[in-house]
Amino acid sequence: MRGGNNQDDIIIISNYHYQHMKNIILHQGDQIRRSLEINKDVRVEGDFDSILLAGMGGSGHPGDLLNALHLTNVPLTVHRSYDLPRIFGKNPLTIVSSYSGNTEEALSAYEDAKKEHKKILANTSGGKLLEWAKQDNVPITLIDYPGMQPRHTLFASFTGLACALANSGLARDISADLLKTADLIDSVAAETEVPAKALADALVKKTPVFYASDALAFGAKNTKIQTNENSKTAAFWNEFPELNHNEMVGMTNPQATFHAVFFTSETDHKQIKLRMQVTKAMYEAWGVPVTEVPVLGSSTLEQLSYIVLFGLWTTYHLALNYNVDPIPVKGVEDFKKNLAELTV
Repeated sequence: MRGGNNQDDIIIISNYHYQHMKNIILHQGDQIRRSLEINKDVRVEGDFDSILLAGMGGSGHPGDLLNALHLTNVPLTVHRSYDLPRIFGKNPLTIVSSYSGNTEEALSAYEDAKKEHKKILANTSGGKLLEWAKQDNVPITLIDYPGMQPRHTLFASFTGLACALANSGLARDISADLLKTADLIDSVAAETEVPAKALADALVKKTPVFYASDALAFGAKNTKIQTNENSKTAAFWNEFPELNHNEMVGMTNPQATFHAVFFTSETDHKQIKLRMQVTKAMYEAWGVPVTEVPVLGSSTLEQLSYIVLFGLWTTYHLALNYNVDPIPVKGVEDFKKNLAELTV
């Protein structure tokens, strides 16, 4: 059942005329082109043997995508906490990623990296991080989409970092692949809404569990997070073949009403395809419905981008079904206020 929201009433503040969530989704390809343009000359000088990306929530997602694509030529660790972790390598590059520029965990990592004289790359749209980086002459990849939620700027954030790392000799150059991916997103953006809405309708009053092969697992994880923040409801994710060794047993005695979503690709390993087939049959026999979502794209980058797009549409329509605004995250903002009251 559709809620009372009208799509045109979902308004955000944006310098790029994204008047509502639907426009955000339809213009995902533009984020890639814009970020390629403004970050094409960003580089970090140095001889690095590892990369640490410190970022929370949507600001950490670009690091996961970099790893999913095996893009860097040195190990990359995504750090989701305060300060700096134990870093493997004698000379790491520290990427501090915070869309707002005010995330306290990321800022603490910046302070630690500065104190330990580590080379830093800032990835942000503003705030203290941008201010500090300018003062310290730290290179900056700019997420030039103010007024949006971090999770909705994945392509802008990832593209800027991909450019800077390639310029710095730390990753292969995928600029041409990114432009091709932007074109793919443009070509399927509108038509993808129809099957995504059908999935959203099927997920009402269900707890979604998103699955994909290990190669496409980032897409399942990203859709889970979009469900949490856009649709304001619980969701989970896992990957093949790992889930066949543990999680699937939980579906024999579930304590909630689950609906499994399999993101499937023609490029999946042949044994993964068989595992999906057997798992689907067993889940359905156990009373857990399964929806398969065929993934488009000729490369891992294109396929993951397609899943992200499909997930945005799905969670957008699920939010409308639940009559919730898909843009703000009041729970997170309330948490920050409550935490601030206890912080000395």
